[in-house]
Amino acid sequence: MSILNQKDRDVIILASTIRGDIKCVQSIERKCGYIIRPELWFSKIEAGAARAIEDAGLTLRTIYSKVDEINKILSIIKGLEDLSSTTDGLMMVKTANGVLVQPNNHQEVKDALDYLDEIREINSKADVR
Repeated sequence: MSILNQKDRDVIILASTIRGDIKCVQSIERKCGYIIRPELWFSKIEAGAARAIEDAGLTLRTIYSKVDEINKILSIIKGLEDLSSTTDGLMMVKTANGVLVQPNNHQEVKDALDYLDEIREINSKADVR
């Protein structure tokens, strides 16, 4: 007899296979020249993770960057972030999601990068405790 039901196992699979970080890449599509945004993604989507995503009412995709979708996924895996191979990245996404907005000019790019440096510093100090 299993202690965990299938839904619980699916959430554990989701937490262990989801990846997260702040995407910072050059882009000719953006006027400012960069895409800077929180993202969650899968390298490979396991069946259990797919079920957990669909149970949350989300469309199954390999990358999530919308604030509400990220919030839903993070709430599903709350407390299980350490199961991901990108725990620090998930913490960055958790902190920046909904706060970090896509920059439109050079100054906003600099401001966004400064904000990300602040988050990294705060998160690294929290890890030391």
